[in-house]
Amino acid sequence: MQDETMEQIRQQLLDDEAIRVSISLRAHEIYEQRGCAPGCELEDWLQAENEMLSPLIEEELQRGGESQSASDEVKAGQAAIAEEKPANMVSRPFRRKRPASEQSV
Repeated sequence: MQDETMEQIRQQLLDDEAIRVSISLRAHEIYEQRGCAPGCELEDWLQAENEMLSPLIEEELQRGGESQSASDEVKAGQAAIAEEKPANMVSRPFRRKRPASEQSV
């Protein structure tokens, strides 16, 4: 499941134009560091992509885990509150008083 989540996050990041530009610039730096030798464009791109996306994916996974645990805490609190309410309060329907214009004569 985490592999699927990582791939979804990766794809979302790659859909961002600014991130693709950053990867492209980094790939060009790698190309220059190799002495501008042609023939390794894919390897340069994949290395740049890995360098740029790995920390971002990790950050998103941690953020997702934090929000999941916070969501679980909220649900647990709601369940505890529901258990504390007397049954007659939970099942009692809300009744409002109708304005005189809506009351039948």
